[in-house]
Amino acid sequence: MSGLEERPARPTHDLPAHTYGARFAQALAFANACHEAQARKGNGVPYVTHVIAVASLVGEYGGDEDQAIAGLLHDAMEDAGVTAAEIEERFGAKVAAIVEACTDTVEHPKPPWRARKEAHVAHVRAAPADVKLVVAADKLHNLQTVARDLRRRSVGASVWSRFKAPREGSLWYFGAMIDALADGWDAEIVDELRAELASLTSH
Repeated sequence: MSGLEERPARPTHDLPAHTYGARFAQALAFANACHEAQARKGNGVPYVTHVIAVASLVGEYGGDEDQAIAGLLHDAMEDAGVTAAEIEERFGAKVAAIVEACTDTVEHPKPPWRARKEAHVAHVRAAPADVKLVVAADKLHNLQTVARDLRRRSVGASVWSRFKAPREGSLWYFGAMIDALADGWDAEIVDELRAELASLTSH
């Protein structure tokens, strides 16, 4: 026998509030299956790295397990064809509601970019705080990725070519979304979003 012993799983009802349990692990595996054939635009990085980063930011800014799971699944409806009903069956109604609120369309082909984004911004503006945290984490990771690639000699200003809208359109969208998130929601992550956006506008 090896020196490794299999330990029994700890009952989830004994977990402290700040700990994520078996549902999170199941959601991570599900998210990986949803996005296993996908890559991030422009750099070929496995797409699942983005949803893991979003879930991590959700946790770092105080999100509970449902919000962290929604972070893992926030693109599952839009980009992997998963339905809200399937998410609810697997992970509960709260997760499904957050993911649905993070989704700007499930139509294929997608509607025109500007109108779609304007509608999504308006929807997020009226959303509750648990939704706003997940949306904010998504946008923060996207901004961090753009800022990093702008600094890379191999990418630089060409980073904007990976977006459907050019630089000015993308900056408009990030700014409009930050304003919508800040409407009625005073959260530190919004300050971080503003700082990241300010750094982009100087390039």
